[in-house]
Amino acid sequence: MLSNRHREESGWGMEKELQVRLVKRAKKGDAQAFIELCTAYRVVLYNSAYKILLNDADVADCLQETEIRAWKKIRTLKNEAAFNSWIFMIMTNIARDILGKRVEVIAFEEKHGGIDEGSHEESDLTQELNKLSERYRIPLVLYYYSGFSIKEIAGQLSLSANTVKTRLARGKQQLKRILEVEQNG
Repeated sequence: MLSNRHREESGWGMEKELQVRLVKRAKKGDAQAFIELCTAYRVVLYNSAYKILLNDADVADCLQETEIRAWKKIRTLKNEAAFNSWIFMIMTNIARDILGKRVEVIAFEEKHGGIDEGSHEESDLTQELNKLSERYRIPLVLYYYSGFSIKEIAGQLSLSANTVKTRLARGKQQLKRILEVEQNG
Protein backbone atom coordinates (compact mmCIF):
# COMPACT_ATOMS: atom_id res chain seq x y z
CA MET A 1 0.00 0.00 0.00
CA LEU A 2 1.18 3.49 -0.76
CA SER A 3 2.21 5.70 2.10
CA ASN A 4 0.24 8.92 2.55
CA ARG A 5 3.31 10.92 1.47
CA HIS A 6 3.61 8.85 -1.69
CA ARG A 7 -0.12 9.26 -2.42
CA GLU A 8 0.11 13.04 -2.04
CA GLU A 9 3.23 13.27 -4.20
CA SER A 10 1.70 11.17 -6.97
CA GLY A 11 -1.49 13.21 -7.15
CA TRP A 12 -3.34 10.44 -5.32
CA GLY A 13 -5.91 12.72 -3.87
CA MET A 14 -6.13 15.08 -0.99
CA GLU A 15 -5.97 15.50 2.73
CA LYS A 16 -8.84 13.62 4.42
CA GLU A 17 -10.03 16.68 6.34
CA LEU A 18 -10.37 18.74 3.15
CA GLN A 19 -11.98 15.80 1.37
CA VAL A 20 -14.63 15.44 4.09
CA ARG A 21 -15.45 19.18 3.93
CA LEU A 22 -15.75 19.08 0.14
CA VAL A 23 -17.90 15.94 0.18
CA LYS A 24 -20.26 17.52 2.72
CA ARG A 25 -20.56 20.61 0.51
CA ALA A 26 -21.08 18.47 -2.61
CA LYS A 27 -23.81 16.50 -0.84
CA LYS A 28 -25.62 19.82 -0.32
CA GLY A 29 -25.46 20.49 -4.08
CA ASP A 30 -22.21 22.50 -4.30
CA ALA A 31 -20.99 21.65 -7.81
CA GLN A 32 -17.69 23.49 -7.35
CA ALA A 33 -16.82 21.31 -4.34
CA PHE A 34 -17.59 18.21 -6.40
CA ILE A 35 -15.39 19.47 -9.24
CA GLU A 36 -12.52 19.95 -6.76
CA LEU A 37 -12.95 16.36 -5.54
CA CYS A 38 -12.94 14.98 -9.07
CA THR A 39 -9.93 17.08 -10.01
CA ALA A 40 -7.99 15.76 -7.00
CA TYR A 41 -8.55 12.15 -8.09
CA ARG A 42 -8.50 12.63 -11.88
CA VAL A 43 -4.89 11.49 -12.47
CA VAL A 44 -5.07 8.32 -10.39
CA LEU A 45 -8.54 7.48 -11.74
CA TYR A 46 -7.28 7.94 -15.30
CA ASN A 47 -4.18 5.81 -14.72
CA SER A 48 -6.18 3.04 -13.09
CA ALA A 49 -8.91 3.10 -15.75
CA TYR A 50 -6.25 3.00 -18.47
CA LYS A 51 -4.57 -0.03 -16.90
CA ILE A 52 -7.94 -1.80 -16.97
CA LEU A 53 -9.25 -0.65 -20.37
CA LEU A 54 -6.06 0.13 -22.39
CA ASN A 55 -7.95 2.42 -24.74
CA ASP A 56 -8.09 6.22 -24.47
CA ALA A 57 -11.61 6.50 -25.90
CA ASP A 58 -12.96 3.91 -23.45
CA VAL A 59 -11.09 5.58 -20.57
CA ALA A 60 -12.58 8.96 -21.46
CA ASP A 61 -16.07 7.44 -21.56
CA CYS A 62 -15.43 5.62 -18.30
CA LEU A 63 -14.24 8.71 -16.45
CA GLN A 64 -17.05 10.86 -17.79
CA GLU A 65 -19.63 8.29 -16.72
CA THR A 66 -17.88 7.92 -13.35
CA GLU A 67 -18.20 11.63 -12.63
CA ILE A 68 -21.84 11.73 -13.78
CA ARG A 69 -22.83 8.74 -11.62
CA ALA A 70 -20.84 10.02 -8.65
CA TRP A 71 -22.54 13.45 -8.87
CA LYS A 72 -25.99 11.83 -9.10
CA LYS A 73 -25.25 9.52 -6.13
CA ILE A 74 -23.09 11.77 -3.91
CA ARG A 75 -25.95 12.21 -1.41
CA THR A 76 -25.96 8.43 -0.80
CA LEU A 77 -22.32 8.40 0.37
CA LYS A 78 -22.52 7.76 4.11
CA ASN A 79 -18.82 8.06 5.03
CA GLU A 80 -17.35 11.26 3.58
CA ALA A 81 -13.81 10.06 4.40
CA ALA A 82 -14.33 7.08 2.06
CA PHE A 83 -14.93 9.21 -1.05
CA ASN A 84 -11.80 7.89 -2.77
CA SER A 85 -12.80 4.22 -2.33
CA TRP A 86 -16.36 5.04 -3.32
CA ILE A 87 -15.44 6.82 -6.57
CA PHE A 88 -12.97 4.04 -7.43
CA MET A 89 -15.72 1.47 -6.93
CA ILE A 90 -17.91 3.43 -9.36
CA MET A 91 -15.07 3.68 -11.89
CA THR A 92 -14.26 -0.03 -11.57
CA ASN A 93 -17.89 -1.03 -12.12
CA ILE A 94 -18.15 1.18 -15.20
CA ALA A 95 -14.85 -0.20 -16.56
CA ARG A 96 -16.21 -3.73 -16.07
CA ASP A 97 -19.36 -2.77 -18.00
CA ILE A 98 -17.21 -1.41 -20.83
CA LEU A 99 -15.11 -4.60 -20.88
CA GLY A 100 -18.29 -6.67 -20.98
CA LYS A 101 -19.58 -4.70 -23.96
CA ARG A 102 -16.21 -5.14 -25.66
CA VAL A 103 -16.45 -8.93 -25.26
CA GLU A 104 -19.95 -8.87 -26.79
CA VAL A 105 -18.71 -6.84 -29.79
CA ILE A 106 -15.71 -9.14 -30.33
CA ALA A 107 -17.91 -12.24 -30.14
CA PHE A 108 -20.30 -10.69 -32.67
CA GLU A 109 -17.47 -9.70 -35.04
CA GLU A 110 -15.85 -13.14 -34.80
CA LYS A 111 -19.19 -14.82 -35.46
CA HIS A 112 -19.85 -12.61 -38.48
CA GLY A 113 -16.27 -12.49 -39.81
CA GLY A 114 -15.65 -8.82 -39.17
CA ILE A 115 -12.42 -9.00 -37.20
CA ASP A 116 -8.98 -8.34 -38.66
CA GLU A 117 -6.24 -9.88 -36.57
CA GLY A 118 -3.18 -7.70 -36.95
CA SER A 119 0.10 -8.67 -35.37
CA HIS A 120 1.41 -5.58 -33.63
CA GLU A 121 3.31 -6.57 -30.52
CA GLU A 122 4.18 -4.29 -27.65
CA SER A 123 6.30 -5.59 -24.78
CA ASP A 124 4.86 -2.89 -22.52
CA LEU A 125 3.79 -4.22 -19.12
CA THR A 126 0.40 -2.62 -19.64
CA GLN A 127 -0.14 -4.73 -22.75
CA GLU A 128 0.88 -7.86 -20.87
CA LEU A 129 -1.49 -6.94 -18.06
CA ASN A 130 -4.27 -6.75 -20.64
CA LYS A 131 -3.77 -10.45 -21.41
CA LEU A 132 -5.07 -11.33 -17.96
CA SER A 133 -8.78 -11.82 -17.41
CA GLU A 134 -10.50 -8.95 -15.63
CA ARG A 135 -10.92 -11.11 -12.50
CA TYR A 136 -7.12 -10.87 -12.03
CA ARG A 137 -6.33 -7.60 -13.82
CA ILE A 138 -8.70 -5.39 -11.81
CA PRO A 139 -7.41 -6.41 -8.35
CA LEU A 140 -3.79 -6.07 -9.57
CA VAL A 141 -4.46 -2.56 -10.89
CA LEU A 142 -6.28 -1.48 -7.75
CA TYR A 143 -3.54 -2.89 -5.49
CA TYR A 144 -0.33 -2.02 -7.32
CA TYR A 145 -1.27 1.04 -9.36
CA SER A 146 -3.99 2.67 -7.25
CA GLY A 147 -2.56 1.72 -3.84
CA PHE A 148 -5.71 0.27 -2.29
CA SER A 149 -5.41 -2.22 0.53
CA ILE A 150 -6.75 -5.76 0.21
CA LYS A 151 -9.61 -4.83 2.54
CA GLU A 152 -10.50 -1.78 0.40
CA ILE A 153 -10.40 -3.84 -2.80
CA ALA A 154 -12.58 -6.51 -1.19
CA GLY A 155 -15.15 -3.83 -0.37
CA GLN A 156 -15.04 -2.29 -3.84
CA LEU A 157 -15.40 -5.62 -5.65
CA SER A 158 -17.79 -7.19 -3.12
CA LEU A 159 -15.39 -10.06 -2.47
CA SER A 160 -13.83 -11.53 0.65
CA ALA A 161 -10.30 -10.44 1.55
CA ASN A 162 -9.11 -14.02 1.01
CA THR A 163 -10.56 -14.05 -2.52
CA VAL A 164 -8.74 -10.78 -3.29
CA LYS A 165 -5.47 -12.25 -1.95
CA THR A 166 -5.96 -15.36 -4.07
CA ARG A 167 -6.71 -13.33 -7.20
CA LEU A 168 -3.67 -11.13 -6.59
CA ALA A 169 -1.42 -14.20 -6.19
CA ARG A 170 -2.84 -15.99 -9.23
CA GLY A 171 -2.78 -12.82 -11.29
CA LYS A 172 0.90 -12.26 -10.44
CA GLN A 173 1.68 -15.89 -11.36
CA GLN A 174 -0.11 -15.57 -14.70
CA LEU A 175 1.55 -12.25 -15.44
CA LYS A 176 4.95 -13.75 -14.62
CA ARG A 177 4.29 -16.64 -17.04
CA ILE A 178 3.18 -14.25 -19.77
CA LEU A 179 6.30 -12.12 -19.29
CA GLU A 180 8.54 -15.21 -19.33
CA VAL A 181 6.96 -16.43 -22.57
CA GLU A 182 7.34 -12.98 -24.14
CA GLN A 183 10.97 -12.79 -23.01
CA ASN A 184 11.88 -16.29 -24.17
CA GLY A 185 9.58 -16.40 -27.19
